[in-house]
Amino acid sequence: MLLLSCFLFASQWYPDFRKGVEVAKREGKLVLVYFYEEGCNYCKYMEEVVFVEPEVSSLMDKAFVVVPVDTEDIPDYLDKRFRVYGTPTFFVYDPNRDKIILQIFGMQESDEFLELLREACSKVKVKSC
Repeated sequence: MLLLSCFLFASQWYPDFRKGVEVAKREGKLVLVYFYEEGCNYCKYMEEVVFVEPEVSSLMDKAFVVVPVDTEDIPDYLDKRFRVYGTPTFFVYDPNRDKIILQIFGMQESDEFLELLREACSKVKVKSC
């Protein structure tokens, strides 16, 4: 969790889903729900390599509120809503329509992850995308 805590200050990361949704609605952003697990090497790669790549980081800052969720401590209401079978798993959630726009499973390279985030943006009408 030490590495993840560095990202909490780099962009808008809210460990509380409800707070993240509230902020996303207010700022016209999507929610990127990031399910991770301690000791997950693929999660570590996403955090150390992909999230810090300038284009990825810029789009995440501009268009998303990120909600990190440790799979070993998923609140019941999130577990029922988002079925997670491995890590890392990402859900792009539109808080205005209360709808999951895109699910991304597994480690992605920076260019692939960026394209998936752009694809999610293209599916909705939010001012930040």
